[in-house]
Amino acid sequence: MKIYADENIERSIIDGLRRRKIEIVSARELGYIGKTDEFQLKKASQMNAVILTHDRDFLRMTIKQKIYPKGVIFSHAKDVSIGQCIRGVELIVSILTDKDMDNHIEFLQS
Repeated sequence: MKIYADENIERSIIDGLRRRKIEIVSARELGYIGKTDEFQLKKASQMNAVILTHDRDFLRMTIKQKIYPKGVIFSHAKDVSIGQCIRGVELIVSILTDKDMDNHIEFLQS
């Protein structure tokens, strides 16, 4: 499963996931800072990647418009620590398939 981290995902989470051999690309590293949520959604879809986000507005947009790219993994930065986020994504990647994540949102909680 490929993960697309939107611009609000901390570098330490991205690094932690890479240390666990999880394929992840970062909007920040690709130079997509300040782009709209719609742009981020389009890029993730083009990359066939699940979006990892802390952005509630992004989450609302996908639910309201019923647009789930390859899937969404959501955790609010205030509710889930960096370590919990890394472990949660690692668990999702190890259990769910790409097909499982199609049109699906996974919520990470503490």
